[in-house]
Formats: sequence, structure tokens, C-alpha cells
Amino acid sequence: MKGRIFDADTKLPMSGVSVTLSPSNRQTMTDGHGYFSFRELCAGSVEITVSSLGYTDEKRHLQLTSNQTINFQLTHSDVVLHDVEVIGHAPTQRSTAKIISLSEQQMDESRGENLAQALSKIAGVSTLNTGSNIAKPVINGMHSNRVLIMNNGIRQEGQQWGAEHAPEIDPFTAKKLSVVKGAESVRYGADAIGGVVLVDPAPMPIDKTLGGELHAVGASNGRSGTFSGTLEGNIKKWNNLAWRAQGTYKKAGSIKTANYYLGNTGVNEIDFSTALSYNTPIAKFDAYYSHYDTELGIFTGAHIGTLEDIQAIIDNGRPFLTYDFSYDIASPRQRVKHDLAKLKAHHDFANGASLDVQYAFQRDHRQEYDIRRGDRDAIPSLNLQLTTQSMDISYDHLKSNGLRTIVGTSHIMQVNNNIPGTLTIPIIPNYDSYTGGIYGIERLVKNHYELEAGLRYDYKYFDAAGYRLDLNNPTGTEENYGQELYGGTRTFHNITGSLGAVWHPNAKWDLRSNLGLAWRPPSANELYSSGLHHGAALYEIGDDQLQSERSYKWVNSAHYEDEKWRFDIDLYGQYIHDYIYAQPSSGEFIQTVRGTFPVFRYEQSNARFWGLDLNAQYQINTQLNYHVNAAMVRAKNVSDGTYLPYIPSDRVTHGLRWEVPATNQEGTTRWTSPFIQVDHQYVARQSRYEPESDYAAPPAAYHLFNAVAGIKYKANSAHTLGMSLGVDNLTNTLYKDYMNRFRYYTHEMGRNITLRIQYIF
Repeated sequence: MKGRIFDADTKLPMSGVSVTLSPSNRQTMTDGHGYFSFRELCAGSVEITVSSLGYTDEKRHLQLTSNQTINFQLTHSDVVLHDVEVIGHAPTQRSTAKIISLSEQQMDESRGENLAQALSKIAGVSTLNTGSNIAKPVINGMHSNRVLIMNNGIRQEGQQWGAEHAPEIDPFTAKKLSVVKGAESVRYGADAIGGVVLVDPAPMPIDKTLGGELHAVGASNGRSGTFSGTLEGNIKKWNNLAWRAQGTYKKAGSIKTANYYLGNTGVNEIDFSTALSYNTPIAKFDAYYSHYDTELGIFTGAHIGTLEDIQAIIDNGRPFLTYDFSYDIASPRQRVKHDLAKLKAHHDFANGASLDVQYAFQRDHRQEYDIRRGDRDAIPSLNLQLTTQSMDISYDHLKSNGLRTIVGTSHIMQVNNNIPGTLTIPIIPNYDSYTGGIYGIERLVKNHYELEAGLRYDYKYFDAAGYRLDLNNPTGTEENYGQELYGGTRTFHNITGSLGAVWHPNAKWDLRSNLGLAWRPPSANELYSSGLHHGAALYEIGDDQLQSERSYKWVNSAHYEDEKWRFDIDLYGQYIHDYIYAQPSSGEFIQTVRGTFPVFRYEQSNARFWGLDLNAQYQINTQLNYHVNAAMVRAKNVSDGTYLPYIPSDRVTHGLRWEVPATNQEGTTRWTSPFIQVDHQYVARQSRYEPESDYAAPPAAYHLFNAVAGIKYKANSAHTLGMSLGVDNLTNTLYKDYMNRFRYYTHEMGRNITLRIQYIF
């Protein structure tokens, strides 16, 4: 037996509706397109009950004789709950890979943090930092071009090749943040070697005239203030037209370690986004636009002219100069603007299939300002503009026998330009890039198991042209070297595949295994970089003969949940053929007017990664919960047996959360969800490194204590006020982290008290 459920008023399919059969008491839920099905039913009389919060239950008596199709239309109940949304065309889970999402509680307690900081609450996810306000997500030891970010269903395309280039995303636009730990190149294309980050907004409102959220976040360290607001609703004249407008403003000043300020570490940020959605019973049309604009100060002491200066400050362990608090942002600094626009059409067919067509346009404008002589500080040393257009088409057919077929194609066109006038030689050349891919996935879904297989083919054309220093031709010019034209055309293509299985032996256990073949063509900087990377303080030289990386990743996961226990454990292994990395060039340095810098050259070798992630919770009693997060990763250069740089060290976070009772003498109150949580984090010293490959040995292990408390006030059914007060680094510990690229001459942030206020209406 199968069927579909619609909203009687909007005629839209309804997801997440409970469907129950009696007397067998079998139960299922409708998928994102409103479909449900029961298999292996015996002939006879049954009663089917359909129920959803805010709707009147629908019951029917049936006499089963053969496979039947039955549809329902649910009507709103007499008591309308305004905070209940009916969502049509919601995306359904389409993968056997392990996908982990931040809980609603974790999302609330992450407001005001950047994307990488929020995601680091997931086991196996850490951050690669450049100072105190630039962070990139690291999944199982991989980051940058090996981690693909899907922003509202669009591949986020910026200058992500830089270790100090943070994702241009405002986390306030997201209702859900998730991480896919498998190698998901079949679904998402090249670059998904390390994993995928999914940034998903809330579903568009269907029956809400006006609503929204307001957020205010204040932090003591940096004296920062963040304000974000969202308004959304539908237009009465056109009941199926929904809209949303959102904006964020953030300002922060100098960050303070346990006992000194870091000069020039402020942030100014203004972001906004708008969305429209039009629904019909068989189709949905979406339009979305977002603008991200941030200015980031880079710690002044990171600009070091000579090797002697570097060694002196490393030996000192902290900056020689002292700084006062300031909101001013001077050079060195970054200014980044990112625009994203998309149009999407979704169509449901009568046979249960659906078609999605999506076009997106992105423009990323990155400017980096260096400390320069005279009045040239106002001229960017790096001025890059990347324009990306993409088209994605997918066809998804869920059949009554449990088979699901997904086929699709994707195309990307990119143009990267160095805007003239920097008075420097660009680190990467201008380039054009064209990518096309086609894929197919077949999935079998049964009551106790799921099987999946996928195959994809991608082709990439890359054409670059630019000028660089001719290191073999000194001319006595300001940069001491002549210039030469360089670049060329490269093509890359590869077949990728995936095999996955899920077994549900009973209601408590969920076992997964996924084997993925992924690939990544070398990026522009790895092929052609030739110049000073100002933010990294390195002179980087690419290799235009580099080959594509090919990855084999196997992830095995187990999930268990009962009344007391809940735990997830992931064990993974990954082999990367032709792994690309930047290697110090055996004592080679180059002198420019901005100082002396070490030369790093891009090389390839085979690499091996493996590790273990653990997340567990134990419900001690109805009020007290113990939780633990732990991760370890091991990585080696297989070709010569050496350790790879910038691999996260072992870490564990655990703590207690007390859900405080909130009742008055009558047993009811508008104050709800009060809690107190205390955490302890331990990060081990990274002992697996090559001493000759770094300026200084990894820092010592450290312990941090954090605490947070919060409560909510429910004014009525539609208005809720939430408040929380948190303290990070409670003991004001002075420490350094191996994954911070400024650890040579600074410490991490000291104590930080954060007040978060949320108003939902």
C-alpha cells in the first residue's frame, strides 16, 4: 500500500506526517514529497490513521486485497498553533553516508561564532586558525580545497585555497549546519575528498503571515557586539508566495589573551540575504540572494621582516611590543565581499519522481592590504575577483519497490581576475575554468537495510596566464628580479564512485559502511602560484605539472540509542594518491622590499590518513546528562614515511548538563528550558611532526574549562524570549594551539564572557 498526503488548504504535499496501521500498529512517516508506503501487508481489514501537529487526524477503514494507492488531504484543527509550519517539497535524506548535524541547542549556543567555530562542536571537526578571528573547518585532518561547503544548495566558491581565507558565510542564515564525513564526490563533484559542510536555511514559511527572529550577542573579549534579524511570511493575496529578509551586523575590537592584547585584531561585518518561494501542488520556485561583507584585522606582530626577527619572537614566546584595546583596523588587513544569487525550480511528477533545475551566480572579491612604505597602505597588495556561474539538474525517482534512482548533471564556469593597480606581482595568475559532470546513484531502501551505489564522471578545462618573478634573472629592480610570462592550459578528468550500506538490526542500532573514490584537480595556487602570499608571510611557488589527487576513503559508523545511552562512533581510513602539499624549500629564501621570506614549493606524494571520532551521551537521571566528544587522526607521507604538517592533535571534550526544573506552586510557568552546563576540554600536544619542517616545535597540551547557563520565557504560543550566559576559558589559561598559524608569536584568546539573547515571534 502507498499514498500521498496534502494540505487541504494549500494543496501542497506534507512531509513528516505520521501514518499508522491498526491492528498491527505499524508506523511510517511521509518523505519530503509527501509520499508514504507499507510493504509486505497481509490481506484483510485495516484502519489507517494519519496525524500531524496542528491538523485534524484522518482515519479510514480499508479492506486490503492487493497493492492499493490512497491519498489524504489534512485540514487544520480548530486550535491553530502559529509556531507550526507546513513545509512542502522539503529535501529528503538521499545518502547512506554519515551526516551529523548540530542540535538546536548547539545552534543556539553557537550564535555569534563563525562557521568553523560552530562546526567544531561535532566530533572529528576542528579548526585551522590564522590568529584569533580567521578560522576554517577541518574534517578528519583536511581543510580548504579538500572540504566542500554547500551554502543553501550551492557550492561555495571563493579563494578557499588560502589557509587564512575563511568561508564567506554568515551562520545566522542557517537553520541547520551539518557535516558529511565520507568522500562524497559522486553527489557533489570534485573537491569533496575530506568531507562536505551543509549550510541549510530554514524552510520557507507557507501559512505564516508575519514572523521572525532577533538575535543579540555581546562578548567581553574584543568587546564585540553582533545583531541579527530575520523577517518572513507570506502574502495574503497570493497564499503560495513566501518571503524572507535577513541581516547581520558585527563589530569587534582587539582580542586579549590571558594577559596581553593582540593589536589590530578587530572585525567589521555587514551581511544580508533575501529569499522568495512560490509553491503549487506539483512545483516550487525559489529565488535567493545574499551579500557578505567583512573587514578583518591581521595581528600587527605577524608582519616580521627577517629570519632573525622570527627566531627572536619565537624564543620570547610572545610579542615584544604591547598593544592597547582598539576598534581601529589598520594594515595588514583583509576586505572580502561575496555575492551569491540562485534560481531554482522543482517539479513533482505523478509517478513519484521529481526534477530540480538550479542556476547560481557568485562573485567573490578579496582584497588584502599589507604594511607598505609611504601612503601605499591604502592600496591592496592582493586584489582578486572570482566570478562563478553554475547549473545543476537532477532527477530523483522513488519507486514502490524501494528502489530510488538519482541522475544528474552539473556545470561550472569560473573566471578569476587580478584587478590592476596593486603595485605588486600577483601570487596567482588570471584564469578561466570550465567543469562539467554527470552522475547516477541507485539506492535500495528496505525496512532493515539500505544499499547504495553511485558513479560519476567529471571533466575540467583550466587556462591560466600571468606574470611572475624570474628568479633566475636578477635585474636590480625594486624586487631584485625580472618578470616572465607564464601559465598555460591544463585538462583534468576522472571517474569517481561510491558504495554504501546501512543496517538497522533493531530500533536501537544503526550501522553504516561507506567506501568512496574521490578526486581533486590541483588548484590555481598549487599549479601557478609565484609570489608573496601576504597573509601567510610565505613566498609560494607552484608546479604546473601537478596531477590530480585521487582518494579512497572507507568510513564505518555505529549509532546506538536507548533510554539512557546515545553514542556515535566513526572509524575511517583514507589513502590519497598524489597528495599535494607545500614543502619548505631546503633553506631557500627570497628578499623583497617587504622583508625576507621562506620559499615554499608545492610537491606531491602518496598519503595515508586514519582516525576515530566518538560522541556519547548518558542520561544519569531526568535532569542530569553527561556527554563526551573525542577525536584522533593520524596522517603520514607514505612515500618517505614522514608526518604531514598541520594535522589536529588528539582532543576530548566532556561535561555535565543539568536541565533545571522550572515550575511554580501551581506546577506551571512561562519560564521554560532552564539549564546549566560545565565542560572540560583537553587537547594533547602534537607529537607526530617533523622537527626540520617547522620554525618551532608544537606547543604543550592544554586544559580549558567552559560554562554556560540559559533559560527561555514563553510569552504566548507565538512569542519566545531566550537568554544564555556563557564563559569560555573560565580559568583564563595562557596557551597555544598547534592548529593556529600564528602560534609562533601569540597565544590564544583568554577568558571570554558571552551574553546571547534570542527573540522568536
